[in-house]
Amino acid sequence: MPPDDNRRTLATAAREQWQPRPLDPPIVEAELENLDALERSTEVIRYSILSTEYWLSPKGTLREWARFNLKILAVLGIPGLLIVPVVTCLLTEFVTWSALLVEIATNLAVLPSALLLAVLLFSALAFVIRKLFTR
Repeated sequence: MPPDDNRRTLATAAREQWQPRPLDPPIVEAELENLDALERSTEVIRYSILSTEYWLSPKGTLREWARFNLKILAVLGIPGLLIVPVVTCLLTEFVTWSALLVEIATNLAVLPSALLLAVLLFSALAFVIRKLFTR
């Protein structure tokens, strides 16, 4: 699929998801004066938020924009939160195993020269001991 088709597909999917609906103007609770202090405060805060939203975007585009971006966040963020730690753990273990394999390879490379050196030292020691005690 050419890149233009991908862009068209994404744009079509975005247009299908983008469905703003006009907002109803917020109304004050009829029984506001009869509510206790906590309920009255909550109702005033709710009304303030809804009236600010209505003032900013009476056609509902702000709410739709937030909803659309939250969908994108969910689609990208949830897999990221679930997959990234697992991949990080696997890569960390891979690095550890790689370091261990390098150490093993180094030891295996040094082993023959160490054995050769030990054989030469023992041969030299045996030669010196034989020369000292055979006279």
